Amino acid sequence: MANEKQSLRPTAAYEHAHLIARDLVADIAGQLDEAMRPDDRNLRWRHAHALNRINALLSQAAEAVDELNNRNR
Repeated sequence: MANEKQSLRPTAAYEHAHLIARDLVADIAGQLDEAMRPDDRNLRWRHAHALNRINALLSQAAEAVDELNNRNR
């Protein structure tokens, strides 16, 4: 029994990571829905900069998902 190798499968780890990713996407969508609108009087250049930075990060995430699914953009 001590010499037996256990067959490790990535199923549980992948499922866990998949659930976390979906939760993160849902959270981001909710936060974007609550973000200030373009007609908000308090909108400043820093807000535009922050949203563009978020878009760049999301673009990287989308590319990573494409790689996971063997797709090209």
